[in-house]
This record gives sequence, C-alpha cells and structure tokens, in this order.
Amino acid sequence: MPRNSLRALAIYEKALGANHPDTANALHNLAREYAEAGDGANALAYSRKATAAVLAHAAREADSARQKQRSGGLVAQRALFFRRHVANLALAARQQIAPEPTLAREAFEIAQWADQSSAAVAVQQFAARFASGGGALSVLVRENQDLAGSWRDTDRKLVEALSKPEGDRDRKTIGALRRASGEAEARLAESDSRLAREFPEFAALTRPRPLEVSAVQNLLGSDEALVFFLPDDKESRVFAVTRDGFAWHDIALGANALADKVKAFRRGLDVGEWVAARSAGAPGMFDLGLARDLYVALLDPVDALIRDKRHLLVVPTGALTALPFHLLLTQQPAAPNPTDIAGYRDASWLIKRQAVSVLPSVASLKALRAYARQRPAAQPMIGFGDPVFGMPDARGAGAAPAGVPSAAPRTAAHTRAYTDYWQGAGVDRAILGKALPPLPETATELRAIAQKVGAAASDLHLEADASEANVKRLPLADYRIVYFATHGLVAGDIKGVAEPSLALSIPQRASDFDDGLLTASEVAQLKLNADWVVLSACNTVAGDRPGAEALSGLARAFFYAGARALLVSHWAVASDAATRLTTATFDAIKSEPGIGRAEALRRAMLAYLGDTANPDNAYPAFWGPFSIIGEGAARRETLE
Repeated sequence: MPRNSLRALAIYEKALGANHPDTANALHNLAREYAEAGDGANALAYSRKATAAVLAHAAREADSARQKQRSGGLVAQRALFFRRHVANLALAARQQIAPEPTLAREAFEIAQWADQSSAAVAVQQFAARFASGGGALSVLVRENQDLAGSWRDTDRKLVEALSKPEGDRDRKTIGALRRASGEAEARLAESDSRLAREFPEFAALTRPRPLEVSAVQNLLGSDEALVFFLPDDKESRVFAVTRDGFAWHDIALGANALADKVKAFRRGLDVGEWVAARSAGAPGMFDLGLARDLYVALLDPVDALIRDKRHLLVVPTGALTALPFHLLLTQQPAAPNPTDIAGYRDASWLIKRQAVSVLPSVASLKALRAYARQRPAAQPMIGFGDPVFGMPDARGAGAAPAGVPSAAPRTAAHTRAYTDYWQGAGVDRAILGKALPPLPETATELRAIAQKVGAAASDLHLEADASEANVKRLPLADYRIVYFATHGLVAGDIKGVAEPSLALSIPQRASDFDDGLLTASEVAQLKLNADWVVLSACNTVAGDRPGAEALSGLARAFFYAGARALLVSHWAVASDAATRLTTATFDAIKSEPGIGRAEALRRAMLAYLGDTANPDNAYPAFWGPFSIIGEGAARRETLE
C-alpha cells in the first residue's frame, strides 16, 4: 500500500481542498502506483478522482497555461492524467472489474480530454485575441478572463497562507480566502455557462467538450465510420465508432515507436529528394511493406467494423497527424519494394476501398455539422501565392528529369522551432526571410486553377499582394474556395507567443495588423463562407516532427471562421500535380455534388493513379499528397 502517497493526499485535501491542482497531482500519483502494483480497482478509482479534480479547474488553468508551459505546465500535466486514466480503464477491463462496454465508453470520453489537452497550447491565443476586440463576445471574454485572474490570485494567496508554519497561520485570513475562492469560482462557473449559452460556436472553438459514443453515432451517416487514436508511452489505443457499433483495442506501439514508423513510412514521398535521387541513379522508393504493417497495427484491430463503410473519418493525434492514412495498404503487397514504379498501381491502397477525411478532434465533428453555414458563396475562388519573403527569387529552376511530371516540386523550408522566427513581441524578418525559400511556381499553379474554376485574374493576389493585410481586408466570405499556396509553419516546438501560421509576404514595416504571419488566432477572426480552404504548402503537415497541436489549432480556427473543409498537403507538392488534383477534385464535386468532398478527392487521386500515360503517375508521391481535414461528406442538414 502506498502509505506515503496516501499521507500526502490527506495533507493536500485538508489544506487545499479536494479539487486543487496539487491534490489532483497526489491523486494521479496514487493511480500510477496502484496500477504498477496491478491493483486495477484502486488505480481506476484514483484516476477518476484525479480527472474530476483537473476538470474542475480546467478553465482557470487554460487561461494561465501561457505562463507555465515552458516547464511542461498544466497543459502537459492534464494530458498525462487523462492518458493514465485511459490506461487504467484498459487495466480494469482486462481484470473484468466492471462491464467492458461501460469502461470502453468512459475511455472514449477521457481520451478526448487527453487529446484536447495536447491541442490546448495551439489554441490558447484565441481568447486573448477575441478579448482585444469589440462587441458582446469580447466583453464577455474579458469578464471571464478577469474572473479567472481573480480566482488565481485568491488561490495563490491561500496557498501562501497555508504554507506558513502551523503556529504562524492566521486562521481568520485563511477562512476569508477560502470563502473568497469559492465565491470567485462560482462567479467564473456562471461566466463559463453564459459564454457557452450565448456564444456556443466560440465555446466549441476554445473549450470543446468530449462527445459520448452515442452522440458521435447520431452524427455519423450509415455509410461512415470514425476512428480515433490515443498514443501513450508504451502502447496506444484505437477507438472505432459507426452508427450502430463501437469498439476499442490496444495497439502494441507506444508514441515513440509510432513516430519512428511514421518517419520511415514517409521516406520516398518527398518529391524533390526523390527526383534528385533518381537523377543520381539511386532513388529511395516508398516502402509498401511498411504501409501494410501500419495498417495491420492501426486499423486491422477494428477492420471488421469499418471496412464496409464508404467514408472513413480519422482523428489522429501525435505523430499520426503526419500519416497519410489513405496510403496504408489493406492487403499484403506483391512486393514490398517494387522494382518498377508501375508496380505501385496495383497495390491495395486504402483509398481504393473508401474515401478518407481527417478531423482535428472528435468534438469537431459536432462543431462542423451543427454550426456549418448552408448557403454557398457567390464567387468561385480567391487565391494568395508566390509571397515575397525577402530572398532572391529562385525562378527559372531547372527542368525535371525526363519522364517525371514537369513542374518542379517546391523546396521545403528547414524545420525550426516557432520561436526562432520571433524577436521580442514581433517576427524577426531577417531570420524568417532567410529560412523560407521563394515559391514562384505557385503563381502558375494559382493561374491554372483559377482558369479551371472560372475565377477572375483580379482575385489572385501574388508576390507583394499576397499579404496578411490583404487577407484581412478582402471580402473572403464572398468566395467558395480560399486558396493559400505558401509555406505553412506548423512544425517544431510551440513556445512563447508563437502560433501555427501561414507565411505571407513580409512587409517592409511590420505591425500588429501585418507582420507576415497569419496566425491561427488571426484566422479565427476572419469571415469565411468557404466550401474549401486549400493549403497547398510546404510543411502544412510536417513529417519528421509532426505538428499535431499546431494543425489542430489551425484547422479549428479555419472552421470557426466559416470554412467547411481544408485541403492540405502532407509534403512539398509538384505544382502541376497540385493543379491536376485540386481541379479534378473541384470538378468531381461540381458535376456530382452528392458525393461529398472526400469522395471527390478519392476519385481525383484514383484517376491520377490510373493514368498510364506516364508510368510515374502510379507513384504515391505524385497522386497522394493531399488530405481533407474537416467535413468530407456531402452537405447535410444540421444534426442535433
């Protein structure tokens, strides 16, 4: 029995209360110790108490997470508590402590809290930016922040008063502080409720609540399946939901092992490196065997539930955000490493079996389907590309080798931590300009797509016009497609004030309105009515250092602004391939609106893959770079 931990818990509960963060930490330690001892019942009991304590303070902690994130802080701590809770539910299921279906449904909800905690850093700037604006929402957000600050100040004073030696404590002061803390917490709870009641979309953006299995089932169509992954240290878990079924299974790979496999999986998919290696006579080819192995590890445990559904919705976390699931293999390949590129055409790609779309969280399914605007915009497309980063143009790059799609792939920026681009409170323009290669070929890409979809040349904003100021000033809500052909900075560590961003032309004089980076919190304040937001960009979904939190934050911001789906690239895309895939996708859904975005992209990819005019068309680096994030189904009525 962990007597020392029990003694510590008793001290914290008496001094600080049942829900204080320090009490929650003591409860978590007990849950871990009981689990290590094989006592599933007590391990789960203490995990439940730790989770309850953490959730009681979640809103207060979220507002103070910025000051504490450098040391791991409350965000990382909460994710650890929730992952332990899920692991202890799995232990309880193995020990048959409670009915397995009941434990499974609890695990599904707690796993979402873990995922939300990991993504919280990426969206923590939203409330701060909204509070600086005008209108009823801004007033209420500022009031909520003030109340949270008051509660934190009172809690700090209470902890200081209790930390004094027993003989020096002022019991009258301690009693007054406890009453003040309780009153502040009650006022904050009412403010939270009012925000959720009066501005439900904002609450869904900044503080999404997990969905129960039954709620997800009600949101899914009869031909849809959702899979949700939660990596942990030594093993991971997959949850699968259909309208009439639910399952969860352990995955015998921990977070680090998954990251290594995803990194290995992506070898051979960087078009620039592949073309250079091929020119040298020794290309590194995509490994079909690993694509099959990852299917077996990740999806085979729930294959019976998902395989007959036409549309697969994937909620990846951690390293899995960088995995293009549509390139997994449902059957063993004839050869793991084909000697002929044409051999890739016959592989049993998952995309051949079903359309695939990605969600940044389980809760985003409700946000997308409950709050989506139904009236389409009038104009076809507005585009931003070929921004000026301050480097000499690399226009006129050499032609691709014979037999390779003609447009050169764009050069990926070197992956760096976000704070490398910041100096004080602003962007360091010199460092950013040197780090980001120019993208002159994106101008050709945008012109070709504009011609295909009937967009006016005046709706293309290139070079210096591809600015953050123009993005904020122009009536983006008038356009069905909003197209960004630029670098997406979503890789590396998120530190300080930096956010996931899109890189636009760097102004000569930076300001708060235009510093060259369109951040996630700025995206959330745009007004969109877009069927598609296209991020045809380098590093949109980073490879070696997947930007799970960043991608989630950026996607949620676009959804809040009014986008229904994002079309994002997993690696640097050849511009002719980007043009062909995007226009074929738009054409497919225009000619048959009922198929949905995910099926439209599926058809575009399969048409590219099946085109034998060029053998290289069978290679996945060319036909498989894009994924849909968001609503992949056909437009549907609002669901409760």
